[in-house]
Order: sequence, then structure tokens, then C-alpha cells
Amino acid sequence: MEFLGLKEIDVERLQFEVISDKARLKLTRRIRSLSNSEDNNLQLLRQNRFVNIVNNVLGKPIYVLESDDMGDYQMAEHAWHIGQIELIMRLPNTVELVEILADMIQERMLDVEVINEILNNDGCSVEFEMDSHRDTVLVHVIPIEQIDEIEDSTEHPNIRKLIKRMDNALANEDYSGVLHTSASVFETLAKDVFGSSSVQNQSLGAFFNGYRNRSNLPSSVLDYILEIYNRRNVEPLAGHGSTLPSSINRDEAVVLGEMTKTFVRIERKLAMPQVNNI
Repeated sequence: MEFLGLKEIDVERLQFEVISDKARLKLTRRIRSLSNSEDNNLQLLRQNRFVNIVNNVLGKPIYVLESDDMGDYQMAEHAWHIGQIELIMRLPNTVELVEILADMIQERMLDVEVINEILNNDGCSVEFEMDSHRDTVLVHVIPIEQIDEIEDSTEHPNIRKLIKRMDNALANEDYSGVLHTSASVFETLAKDVFGSSSVQNQSLGAFFNGYRNRSNLPSSVLDYILEIYNRRNVEPLAGHGSTLPSSINRDEAVVLGEMTKTFVRIERKLAMPQVNNI
């Protein structure tokens, strides 16, 4: 696609894509490094450019720099921009972040190969390409079917793939499969919010209290998530083999699937409340 904004199909594909805090930190460090200069005014101008690319995509007011009569800037301006540089990769959701990175690549502010390496190492299905003939950045969103399978026993695939798996289970009337995948979604989401490699090989039950302390979801929603996880472990055909039939019917599976998607969206929006208020 020619980059003039993501197509609707790509926005749909990316709504459950997770770009981890670890990858966002790497992007922040890259921007921080590229902004640095021995000339404080030049550094401020670079920082302001990065900040305003983000503001434009997020629909926030453009921050216009105003120097004093000597062409210098107040210390408060420098301090504010330093803080903003640490936040701009944490502010956007996945779709917004992809558009921001594309704009920055288009403006030659970021190197496409470096950004692709960061995203690829994070398991992200987004890849950027510079079309040298048209001098335009292209955004490729890999379809779910082309993403390599990941063994659930050691790592969890992206939430986007789990959501697709859950929808397929519902379509195939595999209602215990809906429960199983919903629990996997919640476990993956919890690991993303927890933000520590120490829990990557643990089950949700083992670190749920830590997740609860870090999550911004209401307590009743977190109780529901734990209930779903615990039910997965005892429901026939959901967490283990069984000669007994599943007790989950279609209506319950539909509600579970939609609630799972909703809680993912809410958790992603509330994960950094102090950032969202800026």
C-alpha cells in the first residue's frame, strides 16, 4: 500500500496486535539518541519535531517553539521536551504507533532497517519498506495465516493470533476451545502488562496477584479473568483431555469471546493512565 494512512483491513488486523513495552523502550532510546546534540537549541528543535509528528497523529495540538529575543529557549522548554521524548512511544496504541513510525521513516527521521529489526525481534507482524522509485514508505501487515506458529508451552503468540484462534473455535462450534483460548489471551495480556521476563514461563495463576497490582482494570473484571482461567483448568476439553462433554454452550461462548476482546481493548488503554492524562 502507498502510505497515506492505514487501510481499514490493516486497522482491523492490528487492533489486537501488541507492541511490547520492551520494543517501545528500544524505539524511545533510538529517538533519544537521534535527538541528542551538543548544540542545545538544535537538540530542542529535533525533539520538537519528533513530538509534533506524534501530536499530529494523535490529534493533539502542535507545540510551536518560541525563542526569546536572542534566539534561545527557556530551560522549561528543554525540560518539557526531554520528558515528552520519554513518553511519545508509550502514548499511542498499536495502530497509531504504526502510523507515527511510518511518518518518521518517511521524513527520514528514523532508519527503516533499524525499526524493522526492533519490531521483528518483538514478534510484530508490521514491516516497513521504502519504495525508492516513489520515495514513499510502504507498510506491510502480515496476515495471521503467515505468522509462524509458536509453541504455547514456552511462549505465547501475539494476542492478535490468539483472538483469531478464538474466533475460529467459535465458528467451528468448539466452545471449550473458546474458553481455552480466552484464558490464553488473558495470560498473554497479563504478561504484557506485568512487563517482566521473570513471568514468561509461568502460568497466570502463579503471578496473578502481581498482575492485579499492575493492572488498571476494575477488581470485578480481574476476578472474572481469574475465574475464566481457573475454569479453563477444570472444564472438559478446555484445559485437558476428558471423556466428558463440555458444559459450555454457544451463547456462553459468544459472550466469552466478546468480553475477552473488550477487556483486551480496555486494558491496553488503561495500562498507562499517567501517560494518557498528559
